[in-house]
Amino acid sequence: MIEKDKIYPVIVDESENIIYISDPETYEIIYLNQAMKGTLDLEPGEDYQGRCCYELLQGQSAPCSFCTNALLTTDKFYTWKHFNEKLNRYYSLRDKLVEIEGHLYRMEICVDITESEMLHKNLERQLSIEETLVQCIHMLTDNSDIDMSMNGLLRIIGEFYQADRAYIFEYNYEKNILVNTNEWCREGITPQKENLQSVPAEVSKQWMDLFHDYGAVHLPSVRRRAEENAPEADILEQQGIGCLMAAPIWDADSRGEDGQKMLYGFIGVDDPTRGAEHIKLLQSVAFFIYNEIQKRRMIMKLEEMSRIDVLTGMGNRNYYMEKLESLAKLDLGSLGVVFCDINGLKYANDHFGHAYGDKMIQSVADGVKQTFPEYAYRIGGDEFIALYINGTKEAFYKRFEALKDYAQNECICDFSMGVNFGEGNINVDQLISGSDKMMYTEKQIYYDNTLEGRSVQHRAAARQLVNDIKEGDFEVFLQPKIYLDTGEMVGAEALLRRKKEDGDYYLPEQFISLYEKEGVIQFLDRFAFEEVCGILKEWIETGAEAVPVSVNFSRISLMQRGIVRDLAQIREKYGVPEKLLVLEITESISKMEPPALKELMKEFEKYHFVVSLDDYGYQYSNLSILSNMDFVELKLDKSLVDNLKDNPKARVVVENSIEMCRQLNKVISTAEGIESKEQLDILKGFNCDMGQGFLFSHPLPKKEFFQKYGKHS
Repeated sequence: MIEKDKIYPVIVDESENIIYISDPETYEIIYLNQAMKGTLDLEPGEDYQGRCCYELLQGQSAPCSFCTNALLTTDKFYTWKHFNEKLNRYYSLRDKLVEIEGHLYRMEICVDITESEMLHKNLERQLSIEETLVQCIHMLTDNSDIDMSMNGLLRIIGEFYQADRAYIFEYNYEKNILVNTNEWCREGITPQKENLQSVPAEVSKQWMDLFHDYGAVHLPSVRRRAEENAPEADILEQQGIGCLMAAPIWDADSRGEDGQKMLYGFIGVDDPTRGAEHIKLLQSVAFFIYNEIQKRRMIMKLEEMSRIDVLTGMGNRNYYMEKLESLAKLDLGSLGVVFCDINGLKYANDHFGHAYGDKMIQSVADGVKQTFPEYAYRIGGDEFIALYINGTKEAFYKRFEALKDYAQNECICDFSMGVNFGEGNINVDQLISGSDKMMYTEKQIYYDNTLEGRSVQHRAAARQLVNDIKEGDFEVFLQPKIYLDTGEMVGAEALLRRKKEDGDYYLPEQFISLYEKEGVIQFLDRFAFEEVCGILKEWIETGAEAVPVSVNFSRISLMQRGIVRDLAQIREKYGVPEKLLVLEITESISKMEPPALKELMKEFEKYHFVVSLDDYGYQYSNLSILSNMDFVELKLDKSLVDNLKDNPKARVVVENSIEMCRQLNKVISTAEGIESKEQLDILKGFNCDMGQGFLFSHPLPKKEFFQKYGKHS
């Protein structure tokens, strides 16, 4: 029988884990196993005893500032992670005090985790690149001033690469020169734009070949280019540039004599100190820059077209803008503004054809021209504006009432209106902006007042839906939300079902989209909310410990005037605590106009509503809404969960979305549609907080749910 005391050292010495033992008082090494000796590249027989751990293992001349000796006990291991600069590796470390011959020593077991750490950091860098690209796209699309958007984009790029300068050059083929059109400089860096307005195109001739062959230019050393007598080197050295990167902006609509794509220009950064390996970001941004330039070109062409809208005979947007410019030069005594926007034009085009949509446009135009014949304009596909200059307030509102009467009795479609009137010290921009905002508020009222609305189609749909609700055709089912770590039921989602004649039920996807298209979904959303309030009140009154219940709300419902206030009043009527109700909204909420969305956010905060972002990842993931709105929960769409087992990309998206939740003020991550043990195990491995799906329970009628979970604490 071999003695255990002889077996243990063999096991430790042959272990793949790195193990060493040192004296915590003197820091002297007393033992290294074979794996540790190999890691340190010690020669066979090389003496290590008597050398200090901080010297041998860390390459330090004094005890490490991060030493864990003071934290160690004999009872349990202390676990931590550390990057060893001497070995250039990441380690997971487990430290403990062990007693040997009456003396306490430090024992450390090290596991090399460099590969996993580098993978994690690479994923973080990739996410950073994607987020930066999204910021650039928003900068381009959210600013009407092209120079402002381009300069803002260059700032984002320059800060990402931590560069001295970021810039855009455009080719002028007629003059055979390069022109520096936009520039951003880090603080303390001298701008060069004014000096680079007529750079001979020949200096970038070699770059053209590199752009065609490799899709980018990366010059890690300008001095080396000077030694090679490169034509651009003198200009770069004059600017004090040490290195640079550049990506081409291709003119997709033009070809040279050789059939190759024509170069519109390029975007570059000087002396980047970070992310030089991520030159693809520059290439991606260049693509969006050209698209934006093309879009701006089209707008300019439209502005050069005739001043009259062909379909309606009204002034077009160009004519309207000219009028605003002339008004800015006048000393106005008063100004009235009416904004109009057709409701449901896209729906009409999709379902009844564009010919009918054109009739709707003409019908609204007729009413605007009749009441405000002097200055009436069609400024967009479904938008109109009328100006009333230097008239009385009474006359203006008399005309406005006439337009309202036309809208209700003569127009073949619904349109929303916003109105504003000012006298003395006129600020044209403020008046127009105010009426624009009021028009969008009126557009929300359109959905709120559908039951009494002007459209026969909407009125009939609304009346039928309200009648069906009263007849009890709809029922609220509840599906439990489960805390994945413990399996406890910690909440529920309210899901609507419509009864069939045979006693079965229609699922939401079979009727919700129809009511959204008809613009009457708000009646169903309010019904579900009030039903949930009644359920919670019943639970509380029976002594059960109620859990939070989520209620889905359509973007159309949330566009109603005063909707959040009304929901708060319903909640108060039933005496339901604020924390027990959660409003689930989808990413489509970001399609609301910014003023309306901002007002909605204020209302959520004012009335203390808990908000959950539903269906994340279903069609698109709007990062801006995550950063601009406060959510307590982010729900991963079932489409992502379905692909977890067989799609590595889906796993990366889900894992990083869950990690993003953790960093966004500890937003709760919830996975929808969990149907298998494999999906559950993957989500638990990603530290997902909660889940729901058929694996746990189908949606249940409220009585059955209460019987199963009513006594749950």
